[in-house]
Amino acid sequence: MTAAARRRLRLAAAGLAVAALAHLLTVWALPRLIMTRATAAIAAETGGGVGLPPPADATQRRIVMPSPDLLYATCVIDLRERALRVRADPRPTGYWSIALYASTSDNVHVLDDRAAGGRPVDWILSGPGTPAAVVPAGATPIALPTDRGLLLMRVLAGDDAQRARADAARRTLRCDPVQAPARGTR
Repeated sequence: MTAAARRRLRLAAAGLAVAALAHLLTVWALPRLIMTRATAAIAAETGGGVGLPPPADATQRRIVMPSPDLLYATCVIDLRERALRVRADPRPTGYWSIALYASTSDNVHVLDDRAAGGRPVDWILSGPGTPAAVVPAGATPIALPTDRGLLLMRVLAGDDAQRARADAARRTLRCDPVQAPARGTR
């Protein structure tokens, strides 16, 4: 092999290594960066509680391509110190959904009006680093793959009458920290 061929081979290998590294960083880091920025902005607006943004219009883009036919509610998830209890009773508004997103932007759990079957939502969320929590009777434990994330509730609000019901439904969302069990109990 000639020196020029070896140099071209080394340049090609270096180019492939740089491309592979850039790809991996983009695939791994970009979703985390997007979620970190989104949850920080939402937490700043809501003070860490439930967020009830105004109806979507052409000027809003916090949620990618928001629908003007939906009302949204958000809750920033931080499970590093304790579990989170999520409760909502959005009945009987028609379509609604609650989606949980990990800090990687992966959608990890969804419940909608059909799957809920008319029952209210009562979840205990935990992450890999969450201290143990008591799961109350009737609550559903959900383990997230990350300690941080985002909850997004959507409620259909087509016309004015439906919009009032949808707003009342989204206002039932609660995201409350769960106290860890006392020492010596489980």
